[in-house]
Order: sequence, then structure tokens, then C-alpha cells
Amino acid sequence: MRKKNEVSVAHHCGLNHWGTIIKKELGFAEVKTEMPAGTDPDMFLGSMIIDEFRNGGLKIHMRSSAQKITLFHQDGVECKKNKFILLNSCGSLLVRSAEHRKIISAGDSIILPAWEKYTEECFSGRNSLTFIFDISSITDSVDMLYPVMWKNISNFKMGFEINKIISNFYNNFGDRFCEKNSSALLSLLGLETELTAASYLNEPQKARNVRCAVIISFIRNNIKNPEISLSSVAEYLGITERMVQYTLAEEKMAFHQFLSSERCKFLANKIKSDLYCDVNVSIYESGFKSTATANRQFKNILGVTPHQYQRQMLKTISC
Repeated sequence: MRKKNEVSVAHHCGLNHWGTIIKKELGFAEVKTEMPAGTDPDMFLGSMIIDEFRNGGLKIHMRSSAQKITLFHQDGVECKKNKFILLNSCGSLLVRSAEHRKIISAGDSIILPAWEKYTEECFSGRNSLTFIFDISSITDSVDMLYPVMWKNISNFKMGFEINKIISNFYNNFGDRFCEKNSSALLSLLGLETELTAASYLNEPQKARNVRCAVIISFIRNNIKNPEISLSSVAEYLGITERMVQYTLAEEKMAFHQFLSSERCKFLANKIKSDLYCDVNVSIYESGFKSTATANRQFKNILGVTPHQYQRQMLKTISC
């Protein structure tokens, strides 16, 4: 591994130079550097270390204040699909394109196609690692990569291991270690790609069933979150809202009906497990935004309101 460049910049002029370095050293055809809305460009501070592995892959360690960068790689300009981008962040980072929007939480990563224009935006201090590798370093076909793009790596079968390998780069800078660590990283990514692609490409019906199971599991695991919505499920899976609805419709389910049903079941179980609980508190702990909504949905599904259900259960015990 060799160091290609190291740069530290400040203020508005430094922000412009930041973009110039990215364009020159990293193979991006278009780079637009900005500050998030309402932020003074003269407050910008940043440092960037660019290293190159023996296989030609690049590692970019970026530390900066809040920033917004729109990038379009040379692959996209030349209509090629040769490279992919692996992005890891120590803090929350918003990544979006014309069709996708993902939030990378602290310690997580995402794989992006180099040929798509996308924007990275952080609203506070940034500490991140970006890798640019040839697709051939993990798979022989770009089609194998599509199922893992625009998805949080933490949700992969080997997501924990992949993120752990990436985190090693933050604290270990020796050339030999970094080369060995990158080999381990690419091997894990290749294996994960094979596993994921097998489900999505070779067994489409199974993939649909798996997707439906993931949707159901996500809703049940987040049932206490009052903000869960069709859009949040779609964002989690990296698909469109319409695809979520279509997947559920294949199983004769509608999103809002299923969500209401699961919330009411969850609330009923809470009441049953603690018959002397405060029902109003349990309603909010079950993800309902109001008691009126809970009463209406609960009665539609179970035939009684939550308070009536509690009284019924208490009568059963007293008898």
C-alpha cells in the first residue's frame, strides 16, 4: 500500500480545493462540494488521506466538519460498470441518489455503484472511510453485485464481520496490515455477494418469500415505534414503497391493515401479561399515536376497546 495524497484544508477556498483533490485523485468526473443549508462555508475544516492498495483499490480516510458532496464517477460518464464504492462512517451520514435514500448509522457501511451520481451529506463532524475497488475483485459479474447495492451492510448475513474488518482501518495504519485487512475484506464481500445473489437471482420465488418475511419481521420488531411507516420499511429494504405493497399483496396483505393488526395483537398481549396495567400507557408503548386511534383499531379487530378487553380478562380471572 502506498500513500497517494494527504491534504488538510480550511474555509471556503479549502472546500473548493477539497473537491479538486477528490476529482483529480479518485477518478470522479464530476464533484460538487457544498455545506449543508444554513452553514457558513468559511467554517469548513477537513483532512483527507488517500492510500492505494497493490490491487489498485483506493482507501480514503476523511475527517471534516459538516459537508455535502455530490459525486459522479468516470465509470458513469463512460457508461462502464467496472467499479464499486464501499462507504463506512463513524457517525450518521445521509447518502442519496435519484432513486435511493439511505442513512448510514455509526459503524455501518453501504455498497454503491460507481456509475451512479449520488450525494453524501453529514450535518456534524465527519469521520469516514471510502473504498473504491474493481468489481472483479469480489465477483465475475456485475449482476451478482446488484442485490447488495444500496443496502446497509449491518443487515447482511456477515454484516457484523464485514464492518468489524473495515473498522480495523481506523486504528491500524501499517502497510502490511492494511494489505492483509483489505484481502480479508474483499474475501468477505465476495462471499456475501455469492450468498445474497443466490437468493435474489437464482431463486426469485424464494427471494420474494424472503422479502415478505423480512418486511413482516421488520414491522414486528419495530411495532413499538409510532413512526414506522410504508416509507421506513421501503428505506430499510432499499426498495420502493410500491414494491413493499406488491410483496405484501402477493400474500393477500395490505400494509396498514397488517400494521394495525400487529399493534393490536401486541397491545392485547401486554394487557394479558399485566392485567392491572395502565391501559393508556400500554397503548402508547404499543406504538399508537393516540388512544382514539387505538380504541378504533382495537375494536375493529377484536370487537372491544382496550379498556373493555382488560375488564373482560379481569372477569375471567375472578370467575
